[in-house]
Amino acid sequence: MFQTIKKLTKILIIFLVISIIVAVSIYIYIDKNDAVAKKLKDKDYISFSILLYGSEKLFPDRLDAYTILYDKKFNVLKVLSVNTDTVVFKKREKARSLKTLFNENSEKGINIAVKQFYADLYEIIGSAAAVDFYVNASFETLDAVMGYNEKFKLILSENNFENKDLKSLNRLETIKHILCLIPYRIMRICKNYNSLDTNISRLSFAVSILRFKFLKPVFMFCEMPVSYTKARVEPDKQNIEAFLNKIYYAAPVSQINPKNVLIDIKNAARKPRMAEKATWLLRGNKFDVLDWSNFSITYDKTLIKDYKGNFTKALKIAEILKAGAVIVSYNKRIYFDISVFVGKDCIIYDTLDKKGERNVKS
Repeated sequence: MFQTIKKLTKILIIFLVISIIVAVSIYIYIDKNDAVAKKLKDKDYISFSILLYGSEKLFPDRLDAYTILYDKKFNVLKVLSVNTDTVVFKKREKARSLKTLFNENSEKGINIAVKQFYADLYEIIGSAAAVDFYVNASFETLDAVMGYNEKFKLILSENNFENKDLKSLNRLETIKHILCLIPYRIMRICKNYNSLDTNISRLSFAVSILRFKFLKPVFMFCEMPVSYTKARVEPDKQNIEAFLNKIYYAAPVSQINPKNVLIDIKNAARKPRMAEKATWLLRGNKFDVLDWSNFSITYDKTLIKDYKGNFTKALKIAEILKAGAVIVSYNKRIYFDISVFVGKDCIIYDTLDKKGERNVKS
């Protein structure tokens, strides 16, 4: 009996030693060959871009572009959603949108279109367009690479937006679905890696996704500042510069003192008194709600728009309401600091509801 235990102990020790050697070897190999990890060692942040474009078979009129900044020190993943309807101003040429220019250039070749897109984007957002790593793919290619994911295709197909907020919520869902892949999807993408246009190695691709899943960074989704005219969408240069300096490249503000933040609340749920309920709930938590009213469009999901760089406070509002996708929509000219559009997913039960129930029963 003693000899058997001794033999099993010896086998277990050998197994553990081999496991440690293998683990250390894998770590050393990844450390030497993972370009993303090397960048993270040398810099406080790394940047990515994701460009997704339509084809004849799938979403021919759609062009999505995102630049992503990972802040290592604060573990924040800042996603800038590029408005591809924004026009590009060129000398001796009529101003045309990023999407229009991309579609025109794609007739000459997709590589030409992609290269010119990033050059045009650089004219709008400057160095934020110059990223460390990129992934470019058609929606058709990405769909095939991800194993014809029906949920992903459903998100993308919801393309009839009543306003730009609903469009932004759709883009938020799209990029979250891409960045929050489950393991077997990661393996499938690695298997079909050669279908993608990217400068990230297969190893770095898989390790980076797993790294972010392990680190669980705070997800900050931001809209590119633009101004809307009757004829077109133009880059808002003043707000873009302020946004990049104050939010995109700056350290996130950790203070969550609710004072000195002016809030506007809209009832977009088509349920009675939702804006009023949200108002009193937030005021009870010391937030300064200046106004509340009904909204003409129905939102399935609650939207919290941060206009001045109060992201942490916007997250706190979502926590209090137990609902809310936060979008940084930087615009220092807007009077309010934060707008809350209460959607159908928000449930608030107050004393008037209880009183109404008692009256019904009696």
